[in-house]
This record gives sequence, structure tokens and C-alpha cells, in this order.
Amino acid sequence: MKKVLKISLVLGALIFFSLLFSNVKAASLKVTTSNSNPTVGDSFTITISGGDGVIKSVTSSNTGVVTVESTNWVDREGTKITAKAVSAGSATITVTPDEVVTPDEQYITGSGSVKINVKAKETSSSSGTSSSSGTSTSNSNSGNSGKTTSSNSGSKTSASTKPNTNKEAVKNVVQTETEEEATPQFGMNSLMLNAINENGEKAEITFTPTFNIDTYEYTAEIESNIVDVEVLTEAGEYNDYVKVEKPESFNSGENIIKITMQKDDMSLTYTIKINKKESEETVQAVSDAVLGTENKEQTLITFTIPQFIAVVLAICLIEGILLKLPWKKMIMACKRRKSFGEDNDDELDNDEFENEDEQNNSQDGDEDKDD
Repeated sequence: MKKVLKISLVLGALIFFSLLFSNVKAASLKVTTSNSNPTVGDSFTITISGGDGVIKSVTSSNTGVVTVESTNWVDREGTKITAKAVSAGSATITVTPDEVVTPDEQYITGSGSVKINVKAKETSSSSGTSSSSGTSTSNSNSGNSGKTTSSNSGSKTSASTKPNTNKEAVKNVVQTETEEEATPQFGMNSLMLNAINENGEKAEITFTPTFNIDTYEYTAEIESNIVDVEVLTEAGEYNDYVKVEKPESFNSGENIIKITMQKDDMSLTYTIKINKKESEETVQAVSDAVLGTENKEQTLITFTIPQFIAVVLAICLIEGILLKLPWKKMIMACKRRKSFGEDNDDELDNDEFENEDEQNNSQDGDEDKDD
């Protein structure tokens, strides 16, 4: 029973972990190529896709066979870099992500790779054979007959050349390479920015990194007196498919210019982040505001707190004094004074009334005497 129990536990654990890890999916970058079997000397495109983020490295397993450009960014539309076939052989292009996120917001942890098999250039060769044979003349003299006979015979074969099938192959390869070179790569051939100041004067803007047809992210900086940026593009036969988007006004801080190209199922976007410096007046105003805030805070700490403490102490002192006063005696005294004042008023009113009566009586007496 113990042995059966142990086996059951082990099987249960294996089933649990298999179910647990079967649901874990490690997302990887997608790496594709426009030509997996190039010929020595050919240039081809490596496309990186699968998400947005930072690329850690782009490497070739054999730089003697294939060399590849580096990039530090990938977006959902796909980042394209150029590779070149150096010599015959095989090499693997590996792209390692750093912080790349898929459209459903999952981090990509797996590297992507693509294998390249480089073919050697074919060369022409010719072969020919020739043969010749001959026989020398022979003379025979016969003394008995007195006749002389001579015979000459000879044969010669002309040289022959076999048809060379390699010439046709080389011709086809050269024609294919010429056709590939005749078709330009979809993208910007050149890009230039001019800063325009308040007086209408123009000056070229230097941006980083240096422009490359397969580099899609750039940064630049302009002075505070710049009011507009002129964008000059050149895309060869794809000029009609170029669209420039830029801000109506360039404010202090980050301003973004986007150059979009789209034709059929091909599309790409070049992004230039331009940082405009703060004007001296703005910097001075911000500095004054900061200094004013610091002075206010210092004043609050220096004067307001002691005054507050003094007011609190004064209130406590006054309350203590008021609490110790004999309020009951004061109230009784006020009541006595009030009642004493009312009595005096009554006496005064009575005196006035008596005086009025006396005056009236005296007047009546005077009138009677006259009668």
C-alpha cells in the first residue's frame, strides 16, 4: 500500500506541474528576411516585429558570412534593418529583446532568429579539344621494274567546342541582380530639417542618430526663438506617398514630427522628437516664482508660528483670568444697582407729578381771584 501511495503522489505531482506549465506561453520576437538564400555581395532586409519596445542586441552568428546593422527599437509596424552577404556559408541572425511589449500588453522574453544560407557566385568556363594526325610520304624504288612509285596520305580533324551551359546561368544571375538594383527600397532616401526663427531666417537642424533609410526614430533640439520647422524629404519614385505631420506651433518642451509612407501593403513611419528650449523670460519667471515661494515658506516658519504661539498663550491667560473672577458677586451687584436705579426713577416721577399738581392748583387760584 505504501508503494502504491508513493507512486500515486508522484504521478499526481507530475500531472499538476504539466498542467501548470502547459498554460505558460513565452512570447518571442518575430524575425523574417526578404532573402534567405542570397548570393555573395547581395544586400537584403531583416524585419523585426511582434511588439513595441527596446531591442537589446542584433547579432550574426558568423560575421564572415553575413553582416547586419544594429537597432535599439522595434514597433508594431515592424522595424527593418539591412544585412549583407559577405561570403558563402551559413549564418543565423538573432534579435534579443530588452523591454518589448506585445499588443496585448505581455512582455516578450524570447529572442527571434532567422537562418541565412549564402551562395557563392557562379563563374563561366570553356573547354575545347583538338586532334590532328598525319602520315609521312613513303617512296619505293624498284630496280627491276625501273618504276618509281610514291604515295602521300594524310588526315586532319578540326577542333570542336562543346556548348557551355554555365554562361547562361551567369547571365541569368547578373540579370537578376541588375533587376534587384533597379528597384529602389521603399523608404526615405534623405531627410533634412530647417529651423525658422522669428525673423524668417533658416538654419539646418542636426538630429541624432545620423539619418538612415532603415532608422525610424530621431531626436533634435531647437532654440527658444524658433517658431517653425521646415521638413525636406526625398524618396525617389515614392515621393507621392510621403505625408508629413507636424505641430501648428512649436511650444517649449517636446514637439513631434511624423513622416509617413504608405503604398499598397507597404507602410512605415519616421518619428522625430524635437525639444524646444525654454525662453530666458520664462526661466526667469519660474525662478522668481520659486524664490517667492521659498521666501513665503521661510516667512511662515519664521514669523507665523511664534505669533500663533503668542496668541494661544494670551487666550489661555485671558481664559484663566476670566475663570477666576467672582462672577456671581458681580451679577448680584449689577442686579442691585439696577433695582436701585428703578426706585430712584419712581421717586423722581412722583416728585414731578406733585410739582405739576401744585402748579395747576396755583393757576386755578389766580383765576378765581380775578373773577
